[in-house]
Amino acid sequence: MNIPEVADKKLQAYAANPYFKGVRHLIHEEKDPDWVIRDSVMEGLQILSSFGLTFDIVGVFPNHLKHIPYLAEQIPDLRMVIDHFAKPPIKEKQMGAWADQFAAAAQYPNVYAKVSGLNTAADWHTWNSEDLRPYIDYALTHFGADRLMFGSDWPVANLAGDFEKVWEQTNQAIADYSEDERAAILGGTAAKFYGIQAES
Repeated sequence: MNIPEVADKKLQAYAANPYFKGVRHLIHEEKDPDWVIRDSVMEGLQILSSFGLTFDIVGVFPNHLKHIPYLAEQIPDLRMVIDHFAKPPIKEKQMGAWADQFAAAAQYPNVYAKVSGLNTAADWHTWNSEDLRPYIDYALTHFGADRLMFGSDWPVANLAGDFEKVWEQTNQAIADYSEDERAAILGGTAAKFYGIQAES
């Protein structure tokens, strides 16, 4: 049995579980920065897409963000979310090439972005909402609130604060957004993306 057949068999079993929503792979830990666009990986993602499951892209700029348009074009039915905005250069207070690649990824409607892990991309000791705001604002401009979702990045977030600070400062960063935009970012988008139904 080859790898795609194994993936298909495994996903048949996993997809039967209503709590199984998608796959998250730490591609930034792969030695090959182009791992995610290998033929075998692409074939696996095609299979994932066929089950209607999602893919969290845990990559970092500049090695991985650049591949997302290719993935989106080759597998247009695969819903993907860029975790942690692919770690923009917040500490350096720069946008540059990250902004260009992020905007390019946003052109594809099957690509979403997760407002998460930004605190560990900033100065771990001094960061606050003012450091995060320009990047979240930029994401809102290109993705819209309906393709942005908050994520805690717990427990990794504890390296530069804690969940309470991340939640508080993220809310401050989006305080000027409309009520609908805030509701989408803080829960609505994730519920739709992952197919989560609120319990009554």
